Amino acid sequence: MHGGEIKKAFYPNFNMIRLVAASTVIFSHAFLISEKTSANEPIHRLLGEGKILGLFGVYAFFVTSGFLVTQSAQFGNAGAFLWRRALRIYPAFIVCTLLSVYVLGALFSPLGISGYLLKSLHVKTTVHAVLDPSFGMTLPHVQFYDPAISWLATFVNGSLWTIGQEIFCYVIVAGLMVTGLLRAPLMALALAVGVTWQLFFDHPWPNTRFLTDFTFIAPYFFCGSLLWFVTEKRQPNLALASIFAALGVLCLVFWPAYLYGPMLFAYPLVYIATSQTIRMPTLERLGDVSYGTYLYGWPVEQVMNHALGQYSTWWAVLALSLPTAWLLGWLSWHLLEKRALRLKRLTFLQRQPVSP
Repeated sequence: MHGGEIKKAFYPNFNMIRLVAASTVIFSHAFLISEKTSANEPIHRLLGEGKILGLFGVYAFFVTSGFLVTQSAQFGNAGAFLWRRALRIYPAFIVCTLLSVYVLGALFSPLGISGYLLKSLHVKTTVHAVLDPSFGMTLPHVQFYDPAISWLATFVNGSLWTIGQEIFCYVIVAGLMVTGLLRAPLMALALAVGVTWQLFFDHPWPNTRFLTDFTFIAPYFFCGSLLWFVTEKRQPNLALASIFAALGVLCLVFWPAYLYGPMLFAYPLVYIATSQTIRMPTLERLGDVSYGTYLYGWPVEQVMNHALGQYSTWWAVLALSLPTAWLLGWLSWHLLEKRALRLKRLTFLQRQPVSP
């Protein structure tokens, strides 16, 4: 850094990595939605209970988010940071929620379209779903098939649990910005506490789902944040990335039950994302469609599973859902997300570099 200015680096590989991560989530959910279990999902069969490819995709999302969000936090104050984060998360999320409540809800309610629209508390449901994204998983009077078959019948969007966790991580970063504590040592400490927590507490808050989910996924975000500070000082190298990848494989083989073993792949992931020699498709023309793909993946799969009926299989659900989710992600980016992000230029919170 020279002259007190900070130039924000651009890493085009992140777009492709996040789209692949979103697609892995749709892949794993195809088994769960069509077969009502993940038992036949390849990674589940290989590594056992609780391990599916889509979960690794979620890990990748949080690692990359921690990295990029911490980079973004170096520009402007906490207010500007939160404004940019809100523009990135909420417009697409709100539209997805509205479509879930008023379109999917009306089409898949046993009350019928008119009965649903007349009897459901739409405003309350919508506000609740926006304020608490996990609530968007189930909506009153909505079911895709007989709930006696599976508890999944009433789940409108089972992917939304991560949105609230993501937002909470943003708030923490903003708080650290205000207090001047957004530094590598604190991220390292938070990460150390997070990855050792499970060794002593399997279910620290059994009656508080939000906190349980947070202690489960937030360490991956803090890992990405720490890796940004590391990368700022020194570019990741292939030798160290290979060592971490090998350790990650060994951990999955010999200690698959440990929740944070996959975190060993975070360094190789960041190495690929920031590499000057590895050139992945930049998706410049397609746009940053990963978020929209992730938002719409589950609802699309529920609809496709319903449409296929007795002919539903995981591969049929995937074959129909994945390109449809990509299309909706593309529409979401070009019609909504990209336009919403232009508003950050109008903010009174002008981008200024923070002090080193």
